Amino acid sequence: MKILLTTVTLILSLATVQAQDSFENALRAHVRELTADRLNGRQAGTRGDSLAAAYISRLFNEKGLELLYPRGYQDFSFVDESTGDTLFSRNVVAVIPGYDPVLRDEYIVIGAHYDHLGKYIMRVNGKDSLCIYPGADANASGVAALLELAGAAQEQFFMYRRSLLFVAFGAGEMGALGSWYFVNRAFPSSAVKMMINLDRVGKASLDNPPKVFCGQPHYELEQLLTYLTYNSFVPQVQVYGSDYFPSDHQAFMEQGIPVCLFTTGLHPHHQTLRDTPDKLDYERMDDFCQFISLFIMEAANDAGDLFRREKTTQPQVAGDHVYAYSEVDLPPTFMNGDIQSFVDRWLYKYQKYPREAVSQGLSGRVMVSFVIEKNGEVTQVEVTRSVHPLLDQEAVRVITASPKWKAGEKKGEKVRVKITLPVYFKLAPIR
Repeated sequence: MKILLTTVTLILSLATVQAQDSFENALRAHVRELTADRLNGRQAGTRGDSLAAAYISRLFNEKGLELLYPRGYQDFSFVDESTGDTLFSRNVVAVIPGYDPVLRDEYIVIGAHYDHLGKYIMRVNGKDSLCIYPGADANASGVAALLELAGAAQEQFFMYRRSLLFVAFGAGEMGALGSWYFVNRAFPSSAVKMMINLDRVGKASLDNPPKVFCGQPHYELEQLLTYLTYNSFVPQVQVYGSDYFPSDHQAFMEQGIPVCLFTTGLHPHHQTLRDTPDKLDYERMDDFCQFISLFIMEAANDAGDLFRREKTTQPQVAGDHVYAYSEVDLPPTFMNGDIQSFVDRWLYKYQKYPREAVSQGLSGRVMVSFVIEKNGEVTQVEVTRSVHPLLDQEAVRVITASPKWKAGEKKGEKVRVKITLPVYFKLAPIR
């Protein structure tokens, strides 16, 4: 019965995606508005920041969403460390209540930060020239997607069992202060079942497919996201059981809330004056939004398995303190890349599917933890979630055989760092 209900829900969701109007022109208009010179780069605590918040509030209202707080504004303050001044920003919060009398008190948060780096004066040939950071991809693109996803969800409000919170966060470039304030001070974190973060979603291409990062390994979440990529009405999205870059999802992840970071990644124009609206691919951005819309529907109507939280254990190791990957100032790197570089360039390149496991039809995800020592060596490799001895042994073997990494650092000193990641063994379907 559970499988039947899930299948029916997915069919209805796919039908909604097929019938949904294109977001492309609206996305272009939102990005153009948010990058206009009159907003002066949307720096947190400035008039441009307030103008951006007002635009988002107005659009939420026009799309028929219920605004929490007056005009949706959730105000907070912070101290500018460079001047010592107290500045003010705001989150803009709108809700679509769920229809289920029990599950409507559980929330799926869909968020994107709207601020950027502001402006500065450059002296050229003896004259002062005003330079404004447009922030088209970072993160006008995420806010544009947020607005259109909110409007699409409101049009089908009767299809969501759980409630949806659409939140435009302030002060994202100031250490994600808006999202931290939201989940730690302004809203009961126990009611939030999942956080979906939209950050830099406008630069997909044939060579750079859209991506979703689950923050940390989460079997049910990764499986659903991967399953959704199989249909022909949405783009192929790469799914990762790891984190990518610091953003608004991390404050939720620290509370133990499952997260998804939807992004098309960092690029050479990132946080430069060249991050302009004309460099975004709005057609692919629209396609990405269709995928995210489908996922929101699935998350809001999930029976509950999706929100189970993985438990990991700290390895018992001798010697100096072992830091978690998220605790260090500079995380360990592999061949000048992050964990994903290790996965792509070593793990699945040298993984060998045991023949006996293939003959027995064994597959699944082995969770493995290991420590990167101060000299870069990989030690303390152990299985934290077993599938079968044959697969467990191969997962340990390929990670143990890893070349040296570049050690992580804390306060300028090399430290030992623990990493936990999934090793997948998937059998090709019989055709």
